[in-house]
Amino acid sequence: MSDRRRPTPSAFALPDAGWPELALMGRSNAGKSSLLNALVGRRQAPVSATPGKTQTVSFYPMRGWYLVDLPGYGYARTSKSRREAMGEMVEWYLTQRQPLLGGVVVQDCRRDPEAEEYQLLEWAATRNLWLVVVANKVDKLNQAERRAREAALATAWGRPVLMLSAKTRENLEALKTAIRGLGLAL
Repeated sequence: MSDRRRPTPSAFALPDAGWPELALMGRSNAGKSSLLNALVGRRQAPVSATPGKTQTVSFYPMRGWYLVDLPGYGYARTSKSRREAMGEMVEWYLTQRQPLLGGVVVQDCRRDPEAEEYQLLEWAATRNLWLVVVANKVDKLNQAERRAREAALATAWGRPVLMLSAKTRENLEALKTAIRGLGLAL
């Protein structure tokens, strides 16, 4: 992307409190907003059966830090130009935002990672950001499928993957523990 097209902070609302930020990122149908709601224990982020509901960088104040819900990539019921603008906004945020400590890559446990997911790993490594990979929606798998998907995803990502369900809150405490390990209170 050329610099003249790159969105600037004025292109979307950015808090200036200087608080640390932790981003939820992933495909449009991965369940990022559902996971955000499960983490905070109440419905904060809008959730819809239609992928692509989150179309802005949304900041949710926690205890001295922000949980950031990023627009997903992939399918979204919106114009091509809007999808491109959202992609540019997310890229700017992930590559330029100074208070960003790291992120939670959320993916549907039934899918394999694709180029966009691997690009998130590259961005995090380039900026030396903390990153955890979460495979959401494990409630849709039986035990044998879970074990197989966990092994396949760990191999595909080249790192451990936290298998969880935002819906049933299974393994949610493990993610909260990881976030607390960054010094962020939940």
